[in-house]
Amino acid sequence: MLRSVKQSGQAISIAALTAFFTVPAAMAASTADDIRNCADENWCSYHRTVDTGFRHSPLKQITKENVKDLSAAWVFQPGVSLQGMHTTPLVVNGTMYLSTNPSTVWALDAATGERKWAYVPEMDEAVVARSFFAHTRGISVGDGRVYLGTADGRIIALNEENGEVIWDKAIVDSAKDTAGFSGAATFVSADLLVIGQNGGEYPVEGKIFGIDPKTGDIKWTFYTTGRDDEKALATWGGDSWKYGGGGSWQPGTVDYANNQILIGVGNPNPDYDYCGDTCMDPNTDAHRPGVNLYTSSTVALNLDDGSLNWYFQEAPSDPYDYDASPGEYLVINDTVVHPGKNGFMHVHEAKSGKPTHVYPAMKNQNWTSGFNLETGQWENMLWPKAGEKTLVCPAIDGGHSWNAGTYDPNTGLFYRTINEWCMYLTVNPKEGGPASGGSETRTTEPFAQAFMAAQWQGTDPEGDKMHGRVVARDPISGEIKWDKRYDIIPHSALMSTGSGLVFNGTSEGQVEALDGATGDTLWSFNVGSGINGGIISYAVNGEQYVAAATGHGSYVGRAVASLWPDKLKNYQESAMVIAFKLK
Repeated sequence: MLRSVKQSGQAISIAALTAFFTVPAAMAASTADDIRNCADENWCSYHRTVDTGFRHSPLKQITKENVKDLSAAWVFQPGVSLQGMHTTPLVVNGTMYLSTNPSTVWALDAATGERKWAYVPEMDEAVVARSFFAHTRGISVGDGRVYLGTADGRIIALNEENGEVIWDKAIVDSAKDTAGFSGAATFVSADLLVIGQNGGEYPVEGKIFGIDPKTGDIKWTFYTTGRDDEKALATWGGDSWKYGGGGSWQPGTVDYANNQILIGVGNPNPDYDYCGDTCMDPNTDAHRPGVNLYTSSTVALNLDDGSLNWYFQEAPSDPYDYDASPGEYLVINDTVVHPGKNGFMHVHEAKSGKPTHVYPAMKNQNWTSGFNLETGQWENMLWPKAGEKTLVCPAIDGGHSWNAGTYDPNTGLFYRTINEWCMYLTVNPKEGGPASGGSETRTTEPFAQAFMAAQWQGTDPEGDKMHGRVVARDPISGEIKWDKRYDIIPHSALMSTGSGLVFNGTSEGQVEALDGATGDTLWSFNVGSGINGGIISYAVNGEQYVAAATGHGSYVGRAVASLWPDKLKNYQESAMVIAFKLK
């Protein structure tokens, strides 16, 4: 550990030395039961609870009446800013755990921000340098361990109390595939941890892994492009499934009642194809002919063996890069709700996956006239033609992006940021050409290179300006309670509390508290940089805190800054966690 700390620079070295300080006796390691039944004062997983996806804290000391008295309690700066800060911090038993880019873990005193320990892994720097995903969006905890997925394809378990390595396993051959891990794992139980590799942008096989959290051994693997699955393989022409992408890069939600995890699969590779309106035919001339199961799909996987219980494809033969990995999976009684990158809300029966309501959340989507519940088909899909500039809505970064919403079980309202933006898309011809990202043609040797096969440029919807909306609605029926417009798209995760507050972070740098009943702004604080990470709430010694992971960065954050250069002048990437409490 010391060797890796020294290689990472002086700022990290000094902080990392705190790994050798004595940990306060009050700190107690988590149990599996602690994570499954998250105590009110804790934030136990990426969405707080592993089995709901709500991002809701039941704490209510901070109210609509006194929220105006919130003030900064402490600030943590990691000292290194690589693509900003994407993470959602976790808090268990008074200790905050968080990750910073590309794959560093910190433990802080959640009441003071004081460093307890830091872990900086030695990395394959060649992989990190060429990866599109040399960042971390979160970690997980459970059974006394902190679980980190690294950009170079490893999963590492650390001792919660002192940061020492318990096990370190290479899961993905990142030296060859370039793909690794960037999303948080889902801690299911003492016997199971689930995580997907990233990499829909790479011509590789996507995988979701069931891991033994005690040892790091792989218990099962789900192949997102259909290996050994005749039904899925029939939806890929030739051997295109071998290069089909389909990474799964955000955590899932555990449905314990049906012994399954609900998780999204990324886009097929390349992101765009030249086949136009013949793309869904597996015999057509294309990079990846067919509908390409199970990419851009929700999958429900059996916890015991990773087998498929059901799936729902949110963009068949995905012509737009509308992967299903972004967007939280809400489990509300026996119903699953997923806000898709495609701009729609998808409501399913949890056990069977039967879609019961699929409705547009965006006002400006143009890729389909909708989903027909009777036929089970997306209707009148837009098929961009190679070489032709086509207006596609939403843009590549989605009508819903990876910044999660929040559901308040007390009011039955779901609060979600919606992106009203479009793109001009020009798909490359068969022979390839310049792209907005990655190589001009499929490249797998000596290692996989990103292959996106198109050029795109963000633009306004017809008759409107690009903007964001925070919308409060009944997630099942879709009925809207209120709708708040933001001239610049916000990109933080949202968080609701037991007192009816909703917290949001804007791209201009405001952490704000909204009245969950009306959307009115009750309090705000300028942190000085756009917010791309998670906002959480927790309690220590009877005091409630609200903490935000801030710092402009991420691909979506960069896109926002580039599209509003007059408002976000000379925006630089940064990283910080700031915690608030009542005066």
